[in-house]
Amino acid sequence: MIRTVSRALAVAAACTVMGSVAIAGIPDPSQSTTDGDLHVGNARGLAILALPNVRGTVPDGYRVVVRDGLGSPLNGVTVSMHFTGTGVRPHGAQTGGQVAACGLNTIGKATNVAGEVIFFPGTVGLYTSATPDVQIRAGSVLLTQIRYRSVDLVASPGGAVAGLVDGQDVNAFRLRLLNLGGESSADPETDFATEGPSLGITDGFDANVLRTEVLCGVLGGPIPAPCSLTQCP
Repeated sequence: MIRTVSRALAVAAACTVMGSVAIAGIPDPSQSTTDGDLHVGNARGLAILALPNVRGTVPDGYRVVVRDGLGSPLNGVTVSMHFTGTGVRPHGAQTGGQVAACGLNTIGKATNVAGEVIFFPGTVGLYTSATPDVQIRAGSVLLTQIRYRSVDLVASPGGAVAGLVDGQDVNAFRLRLLNLGGESSADPETDFATEGPSLGITDGFDANVLRTEVLCGVLGGPIPAPCSLTQCP
């Protein structure tokens, strides 16, 4: 009897150890943390300014901390943003250790010793859905899905040239702000300032975000150069 009980305890202990090994070192969405369900990018791949009604997490970049099932941070895991199917695509050049895969429509970055990455995506395109469908993955593990906006709305002509927030973007924004050309201020793609009563509506708060990007590099302007990144072909 004692031998049987001992054997059962040994088997149970072995199963516990095996279970721990199975979850150690593998990204766990329930233990990992992400920066909410929304982010806003631009043509520079640098921080959006903290302006009225801009969500507090946006100016600091999109932060992800990857942990395994034991709660331990994972170093060297590639975290990626997947834009496939959204109308947004990354620029070929990125900043701060981010790497774009143009053909896959992703941006990736490896976690540090604290399991952390912070994204400042350089992107272009009109994201017309209100559904959170930009995937955040750690390796092959889906951590969350988010809504995403890019202040760089319209790709510059000519393929792999500098992506820049310019007059084309101002015109695309104007159509939505003023409900012109079949566009609507209730469409989500130009809702950059996404807090307060303006949520879901293109208005003056969003125009202020656009203005700061357009004036990038202008003497005395709100944002210093660099103002652009090279587009994907």
